[in-house]
Amino acid sequence: MKSRLFRLMAVAAAIVLLLGACSNNDEEAQEPAPEPDEQTEEIPELEEEEAEEVLQTYKEAFQNVIENAAEDREVTDFNSLEELQEEFLTIMSDDLAADMVDTYFEENEEGSIYIVTSEEPVWFDEEETYELKKTEDDVYEVEQEQTDNLLIVTYSISWDEEKWIVSDVETEDIPAEENDGDASNSEADTNQNEQENDTDNDTANQEADGAAEETNESTDEDTANNEANATEEENDQVSSDSEENNSGQGDTDTSDRDTSEDTDMDNSESNQNPESEENEEENTDENASSIDAAAAEKLVKEHLNMVDDSLEVVTSHQDEEGNYVVQVYELVDQDDDLAHTATYGWYTVDQTTGEVKETEF
Repeated sequence: MKSRLFRLMAVAAAIVLLLGACSNNDEEAQEPAPEPDEQTEEIPELEEEEAEEVLQTYKEAFQNVIENAAEDREVTDFNSLEELQEEFLTIMSDDLAADMVDTYFEENEEGSIYIVTSEEPVWFDEEETYELKKTEDDVYEVEQEQTDNLLIVTYSISWDEEKWIVSDVETEDIPAEENDGDASNSEADTNQNEQENDTDNDTANQEADGAAEETNESTDEDTANNEANATEEENDQVSSDSEENNSGQGDTDTSDRDTSEDTDMDNSESNQNPESEENEEENTDENASSIDAAAAEKLVKEHLNMVDDSLEVVTSHQDEEGNYVVQVYELVDQDDDLAHTATYGWYTVDQTTGEVKETEF
């Protein structure tokens, strides 16, 4: 009996131990595994030099495709628009690369890719000043006012996992107030030049008048001396006969008359020459000052016989010789809010003669 009871107690103890072991295993299985430590990606700061390199690479990616195209503008280096877009993704965002392909390229029924326009995007100008600012941890903006294109361009540069790429490009027109300010400065400079020319002319007139007065005084003195000499000769010849006196008198009158005529001619030349030179200077100054920025634009329009209202004619600047440099262009708007200028031509207007010449930049 005792032996049986002992066996029962042993079995019960074994069951208790087994149940305890299973409970511990369940608790261990329910405990979550420890999560690995999260690693935060460190985004480097974008410096000006690197921003310029990114924008240069962005330009080269597009121009390499254009320069390697065939004479009929077929793009032979890529078999499809998708393949071309993949090439642009090396330096552009998905949206910008897709927009670039849609705007400047097309694929025909045979699957060949062609360039559809001779215009290019508005590129970053290394000669112009710009402002680099950080808008987010992984986004910077490069804002540049391009006077030649009359645009303010904003390039967005974003961090793409391991490198910086161009993610967006926005353009807007330069406010008209700034253009009006440039024209006002040009007119102010013209008015100042006219005032300086008038002052120089007045000074020249005063000097000429003074020279004429001195000439007249000198002539009067010479005439008086001649008359005195003639009187002395008459007194010395009182004893001569009347014919000699008459002859002497006639010679004296002739001498006086010749002297008077010479004096009048000298006075006429003295008075006329300065005035003639002054008139020539005034005419030259009037011709030079009559051509301002607005006149230069009008001369270009007349030179081109312009009838197309969509073309803009704007004076860009004056070159080293003071001649006006005028740009003729058309502003092309795109459905995707991108815009660019289509330059018709550059022209130089001579500030003195008004002659219009086509110029290449």
